[in-house]
Amino acid sequence: MPDGAELARMDGDDWLDITTLIREGAQSLGSGEMIKPESLSLLDAMTSVQVMDPRLDMGMLSAADLAEITQWDIDRPLSLSDTLWVVNRLFCCEMTWHNSASLLQTIYTCNYYTTDDPPATIGMSSSTNRERDLVLYPLVVATGLCCRRVWDEYLRENVYSEEDVLLGSAVVKFFDDRFSLSDALGMLDAAQAYLATQQGAEADMLAAHVSMRRRWLRVLSSLFAEYLSEDPSALDRSMDELEALQKEHDAYRSAFAEHIARAARDGVPGVFDIKCMRKFPSLAPIKPRSLLALAEAHGAMASLVSGLLLVRTLLGLESVESLVYFFQGVSRQGGLLPFVRSLLISVFAGDGLVLLTQPVSDFVRRAISEMGGQVEEGGERVDLFCMEAARMLVDWFRTLCQNAPRQRRIALKYVAGWDSLQAEAEQLDIWIYSQQQHASEEEASDPSCNPFWLSSWVYHMKLVLMGGGLMAGVRLDVYLDYEFPMVFCYAAQIFEAHQLHLSRMLGMASTAQAVDDRLWTRRRVSGTESREQLERWLAIVAAQKDLATALWLVSHACERLGLFRAPWAKGRASRLALAVWQRQETLPTQEARFALRFRAFSRLNSPTPLAFANWVATRDQLDAHPIGDLFSHAARVLADAKATMDQSRRKFGPGSDEAFRSLYYVVVANSVALAKVPPSDVLGSPALAATGSQAAVFREALLSEAVADAELSSGDLTKAKAKREKKKRAARNDVAKGAREWQAHVDRLASSGVLKVAWSTAAERHPDWPLFSFT
Repeated sequence: MPDGAELARMDGDDWLDITTLIREGAQSLGSGEMIKPESLSLLDAMTSVQVMDPRLDMGMLSAADLAEITQWDIDRPLSLSDTLWVVNRLFCCEMTWHNSASLLQTIYTCNYYTTDDPPATIGMSSSTNRERDLVLYPLVVATGLCCRRVWDEYLRENVYSEEDVLLGSAVVKFFDDRFSLSDALGMLDAAQAYLATQQGAEADMLAAHVSMRRRWLRVLSSLFAEYLSEDPSALDRSMDELEALQKEHDAYRSAFAEHIARAARDGVPGVFDIKCMRKFPSLAPIKPRSLLALAEAHGAMASLVSGLLLVRTLLGLESVESLVYFFQGVSRQGGLLPFVRSLLISVFAGDGLVLLTQPVSDFVRRAISEMGGQVEEGGERVDLFCMEAARMLVDWFRTLCQNAPRQRRIALKYVAGWDSLQAEAEQLDIWIYSQQQHASEEEASDPSCNPFWLSSWVYHMKLVLMGGGLMAGVRLDVYLDYEFPMVFCYAAQIFEAHQLHLSRMLGMASTAQAVDDRLWTRRRVSGTESREQLERWLAIVAAQKDLATALWLVSHACERLGLFRAPWAKGRASRLALAVWQRQETLPTQEARFALRFRAFSRLNSPTPLAFANWVATRDQLDAHPIGDLFSHAARVLADAKATMDQSRRKFGPGSDEAFRSLYYVVVANSVALAKVPPSDVLGSPALAATGSQAAVFREALLSEAVADAELSSGDLTKAKAKREKKKRAARNDVAKGAREWQAHVDRLASSGVLKVAWSTAAERHPDWPLFSFT
């Protein structure tokens, strides 16, 4: 630091400008040097925020910011047009906050919230600034009360800070201490009456905003778990109000579509302070976030309302099976906002109850009974097992309402817990059977004698988590194309084990089973219904197994044809890239990738983990067949899956029909795609007539030739080594020639569009399964 640079101490609360000091200190540093206290850790450095950059520094004021701030005037008279602009901008702030932004970036930027001296004439007809006090402030107050109720739901911590919503921003300035719910509703009624006396499109749009805000506030005031548990009739009232809001909002978007599309970003100066971070220095800095456009905000509102209507669907479910299908469907809906997901969790499980009425301790008993099992009274030991299993089941349902990456991470972690629970359940099944039947331990351990109801259900749930966690990687785009063969092969094994297990459970289920009323407060479930549920599960799992098998065959054929290329295969012209590619194609490297992808399943007691050696042996079996036959066989597998699903369609009704239809769509779409690939004997191309083993040899030869060419052209080899390389290449000439001819046929088919493959997911249908297409 330059000599003579001194920092004068200043008393009081005034800010001290150290800009010059910092600049002088920075100029005295050499390249790679820094000034830091010993307490500064790597974590501090990684989490720091860059200052004096308007893109990152939320507290930095530019000249334009200063000019905007100085124009703020709370007493400025507002016209209806001005009021509408502020209301629209505030609505965009609210919806951006619902989309995981911070209050500091959205609601708090409105100076009507953060001002220390709000006018005393809010809501008074005697006000001389009527548009502000009779229209704008009632909407501002009502919006604040809505945000307060949403914030109260966030404080339940059903969703995660930094991932779903920024919980680091305190809720203040929402007029809680000044206006009650009845006050806000009364002011909205007065605003509606005042706007009825005004003319013009602005008055009509503001009146619609007031009406929709009133409905939204009433919904949020009653749609929370405690209120619904105390007054069950509040659900129907809230849902009716929500449906009315949905219709009103749709009508507004239709009637004023042109205004929404062309809404101006700039309006009344000084009302919104986008650099309000400096007003809250105690709160953590945040990354910049752009506001939604008005059209996007209305789209978010439509999504929010439709998502909240799921609460009625959730509380109307009458079986654990329907709950599984429901939450799996929720997990695949990427557009559900954090508030919707949090509310679904609160309504589903809270205060030791499931769906506001069902005791958690009886939840697992009901689940096992639905699957055809019988939970006998076994004293404290059985009760403790049921409580632990219920906790794990409820936690899994709660996880399905989290953001998609967290769902997959936690599901794969939960698998080990369910594996341990299965081992505990097996011992408990043996103990129960030996106590009730006075049987020996050997007889009680025999599956032909002991049905193992508890462990059978736990194993079923573990397989559901395994299949769901593995396929969720497709939705999240975790897997690369060249990894699809191993992923779908592993998935096919899991679904096959699940299919066999469900077949065993179906054989054990008794059609004369009786279910005690206390297991579910809504209705009784007969043994016949239990068998039907098992048959539905069996139909879906069998279809998943066939679909995974077909995708495995197709992806393996595409990989052998070179249509799927690893990232290191992209830069063929680079010598380094070719060397890396060659190294990555070795078996040890492939084994390492295999172990990393499936490490969550490698230590499970059941099903038997797929070892890499077994995967290689299975792959070699496929490589013995012509590549064209793999496409043909995949088409037959999908055709059989479709035929089986057609026969099972009548078994699915409300609660399970959506899961069936979404999977059916994926099967049919992939069947249609495969129909575009002509069989190898018709096409007559050596590209598809070659076996997988031949294709692997050809690709290895081409890679070796490319590596040799790169080394020879580099000029780095000695003459003797270059001569040896040329001799080796001449020895491989016959194989390389055949490989080049085969690759030419593949390229010809790809360029003609016959084998130009594309993979995608149907987000609106079933994003966990890919759709492939040949164009």
